[in-house]
Amino acid sequence: MSASLPFFRYHPDPLASASIHAAADTCACCKRNTGWIYTATFYTAHEVNGRFCPRCIADGSAAERFAGEFTDSYGLNGVSEDVLHEVTRRTPGFHAWQDPY
Repeated sequence: MSASLPFFRYHPDPLASASIHAAADTCACCKRNTGWIYTATFYTAHEVNGRFCPRCIADGSAAERFAGEFTDSYGLNGVSEDVLHEVTRRTPGFHAWQDPY
């Protein structure tokens, strides 16, 4: 397994929520095996084969490359554009049976 996970301000423990887990999978964005893989939602119109490493989520490259979001912006009315961008494009989502509000 490689380096530690990046810190996500709005999802500080993605291991506990099972959004990220240890795996030997290759990241769909950077094509590297970092020892960690994201397994929750990603909203995009693009065909994405595979999952993302935490670094590609944290730096925004996965969301930018595939024009997608990890969290639906519904319910985030009134937050700044910076916070909205960080929550939807640079923070891991989580498994849920309905959208969070």
